[in-house]
Amino acid sequence: MRRYAHYSFAISFLWLGFVCALSFLEAPLKFKAPGVELAQALSIGRLVFDSLNRVEWVCAGFSWFFMLKLKLVRVRGSLWVLGAITAILAFQTWGLLPVLDERTLRVMAGQEVPASWHHQAYIAVEVVKALLLAVLASLQVQGFAKAVISE
Repeated sequence: MRRYAHYSFAISFLWLGFVCALSFLEAPLKFKAPGVELAQALSIGRLVFDSLNRVEWVCAGFSWFFMLKLKLVRVRGSLWVLGAITAILAFQTWGLLPVLDERTLRVMAGQEVPASWHHQAYIAVEVVKALLLAVLASLQVQGFAKAVISE
């Protein structure tokens, strides 16, 4: 297992790929698809973002395991970056997604919902999280390069 820990950057790149593909590509496109009603798009979005959130927690768990348990992939600043990413993920999971989910259910039921800052906040922290994932992956690649050179 220790031998493969050097490849932990793959988890960060996979995580970044999921976030970019689903949050920045799939999410807006489903509302532009011909024949897809608003309620259908919202229902799909609820399922996609719930699933993405679960996958992100798995990625975070593996990332923390590799950094804390195996200690091979620590590069200066990487623990802070992963901590910030995890804090953002926690804020999304327990602070934003429940509110957005409730609003989505109300819209799907045909109710009027007042304007809210939650959606814009989710987008903003998603952008920050994606940038931090790119930084983390870069730091991990640097650690990988150092490990390869030292062998």
